[in-house]
Amino acid sequence: MDMRICAIVTACLLAVSGTTAAAQNESPVTESLEGTVQIGALVPITGDGSLHGQDIRATLDLAESEINQYLEDEAADWDLEIVVEDSATSPVMALEKLAALKAHGIDLVVGTYSSAELRNVTGYATSNDMMLIAYASTAPSLAVPGDKIFRFIPDATKQGPVNAKLFEDMGITHVIPVWRGDAWGDDLVKVTKDRFESIGGTLHDGVRYNPEAVEFSTEVALLSDQVETLAAEVDHERIGILLLTFSEGVHIAQSAYQYENLAGLEWVGSDTLLNVGGPGSDRISSEFFDSQISVTLFAPPQNPVHDRVAAYVLETVGREPIVYSLSAYEAAWALGLSMYVSDSTDPELVAAALPGVLEERNGVFGEIVLNDAGDLDTSTFEIWQLEDNEWTHAGSYGSEVDSIVWNDKDSNEEGKDSGSDAADEDTLEVSEGESTDAESQDGGGCLIATAAFGSELAPQVQYLREVRDGILLQTDSGSSFMAGFNTFYYSFSPVVADIERESPELRGFIKIAITPGLYVLGIMSAADPDSEISVLVLGVVTVLGMAGLYVAAPVLAAWVIRSKLNKSPDEKSNTFNCGTNT
Repeated sequence: MDMRICAIVTACLLAVSGTTAAAQNESPVTESLEGTVQIGALVPITGDGSLHGQDIRATLDLAESEINQYLEDEAADWDLEIVVEDSATSPVMALEKLAALKAHGIDLVVGTYSSAELRNVTGYATSNDMMLIAYASTAPSLAVPGDKIFRFIPDATKQGPVNAKLFEDMGITHVIPVWRGDAWGDDLVKVTKDRFESIGGTLHDGVRYNPEAVEFSTEVALLSDQVETLAAEVDHERIGILLLTFSEGVHIAQSAYQYENLAGLEWVGSDTLLNVGGPGSDRISSEFFDSQISVTLFAPPQNPVHDRVAAYVLETVGREPIVYSLSAYEAAWALGLSMYVSDSTDPELVAAALPGVLEERNGVFGEIVLNDAGDLDTSTFEIWQLEDNEWTHAGSYGSEVDSIVWNDKDSNEEGKDSGSDAADEDTLEVSEGESTDAESQDGGGCLIATAAFGSELAPQVQYLREVRDGILLQTDSGSSFMAGFNTFYYSFSPVVADIERESPELRGFIKIAITPGLYVLGIMSAADPDSEISVLVLGVVTVLGMAGLYVAAPVLAAWVIRSKLNKSPDEKSNTFNCGTNT
């Protein structure tokens, strides 16, 4: 029987049985938790996502151990067990395993991995009053406000603009997509197309392939034909490829290796391609993609919790964790703490407790903020590129300024990577109250912004550093300005940064205050770093803009309000009467 027919029949039978079960349990009786309490997890132990599944399984094991230690410290009467089921990266198998968890009385689940899996289980989960926290699904079409399906990952509406901006920065005007024909791939192609065409580019029809395919010679031949046709009208260097795949990206590269017109193009791919390159990887795909592929990756700010989890995965699995495994770790903690707070496994009560838990928790993602659909509300992405069989961090994207801050890979002295290392050292020294003259000369770390946004790698911080290092410090006038500014800035910034780390309210206020200043600072992006006059003139304009934003505007607003409040009763009456007569 055709797999699609099996899936439809299975879904219908499960939905009917789930509806009956829900009707029989309309008024569940909740009891205090005791003994061993189980939650479920759908993990791709096998299938296209199996490489990621190893990392996810490791972080879930760690989360279970840490949660149980927490419960023991709190003298709770229960402990947690995470029951892991293999979804096999298959929508059909994910539904089957979710039903198996429900049959064992488990209503709270970490999962799923892919958007195709989540789409296939959503109806069953909803009709059976289950609560899910997905850790890797990003399809915007699955964002439904008010349900009990949450996603600790930003949806593709955040990633599409990153892909589009990346092509724009590369000078690409025409993009041909090759994508996995499922909920994730279809949605991400659409949002990338919408954004890319809004900035003047063209995204062509491309090649959509069956997610169950194992051989791609036909699809790659079609891609080569499309590139050849387009190259007759457009310069070859203006053509780019958008590649949205899971592990099958390796096989696509193997097939593409034989086509000369596919070599030398700029490819932009999904983070699943990070398994290409490095020791032990496929030689043909690594050679094909070397120096011509960039990957956009959701990258939350690092913190001590992140470092601890990363060290555990590195020791257990032998590699750095992927972001989805970190998301699964946080999902397990969120469920565990919400169960503890509500003293229940009832999905309604657990879901109601979740917002308060997230507000208090400072975990591997730092502060977790969900949007109205229950998805992670953040837009922090990094750009990674394959060079000489190794992935290197090439830049970061900030949605607030819709720009990519590129690392300078030509110089260790001036490059972003070395600058980031120096900034880390500066931040540590200043936070201990040991500011030095060298810090003032070199620019030091952006202490207040770093504390506000949680990381040296935050796009806002990198944007500030890029303006400082890439523009201001390239001229004598800019260097003189920074020397004076640093003397003033470091007289108070270490104290403010320390207070920020202890006060979420202050961090939130400073985030809001800094954001409009970033737009004003954008004036400096137009400056030519090789022109003293350009930097000086635009620098003066920027300073005046900042003064107007942070000084003149508040003073004017205060004066207007005070004038209104100080009017005499007669003046107020006359004003009112005049307005009435008019």
